[in-house]
Amino acid sequence: MMKAFVDELMLRYSQPEQVAGLLVPRGDPDRLRVRSLLAAVYEPSLLEVRFVDSVQITGTSFQVPVRSPVTVRGGWEKLLPDVAQARATLEIPAVAPPQWIDLALDTVVTARVVLTAGALDALGSQEISGLSEQEFLEKFDFLDLAELMRRAEVADFEELQAQFPRLYRMHYADPPPFDPGAPGRTYRLRVSVLFLPDLNLGAALRRLVQCRSALDDMHPRAEEYDGGALLATSAWLAVFPAAALASEAAPGTEQQVSDLLAAEGFVAAFEDVA
Repeated sequence: MMKAFVDELMLRYSQPEQVAGLLVPRGDPDRLRVRSLLAAVYEPSLLEVRFVDSVQITGTSFQVPVRSPVTVRGGWEKLLPDVAQARATLEIPAVAPPQWIDLALDTVVTARVVLTAGALDALGSQEISGLSEQEFLEKFDFLDLAELMRRAEVADFEELQAQFPRLYRMHYADPPPFDPGAPGRTYRLRVSVLFLPDLNLGAALRRLVQCRSALDDMHPRAEEYDGGALLATSAWLAVFPAAALASEAAPGTEQQVSDLLAAEGFVAAFEDVA
């Protein structure tokens, strides 16, 4: 069954219009699937996607192997009478069988976004080294002193005063309202798709995690972009047969399966096959 499922989907997605339907399916006018794929890679720290205007597919590949390289580290030391030391790191190809991405897509997504935080509006400070703990509590009653000390990693109020004699207060302006007429923002998004012939969720998650880890090792990414953090090299889409949901052996509903995968950073899809 697995071979038939994978083969049928490869034939289907050899047609560009079918690939477009996989990313933006009918019945998804808000393009929530693409937005979920974007959120799996681009953490919305400062920017929130409100509308996806277009999805351009720039590359399609089937059965792409991924494997994590093996890193070997060693050291050598020589002491008396001469002192010498050397360290080396060697990266060699992995010896384990590769993982396989059934369908790898390179896309360019254009979306309209809104800022979720405003710019710094005002900065003030207050000397606290001369305040008693009670005076501090009365003056800064909006602060949780216990939580502040925990975050500052200090044992008591005196240590807080010694390490942080001045308390700074920053005020951020309200973010500007969303402008639907503003130009869209462009995101380059790699989408890795796995075709999974049944609803064995444990096996599906293991394969997804292994593939994601291997691809991240093969293609190191920048830590951040100008709107937040980069979470992964690729977004991951798991495609299950829709008929499996109707089986008595199905572990849950479509929503339950989708929620489980989303909690681990993956997106689920359910497709009918002939």
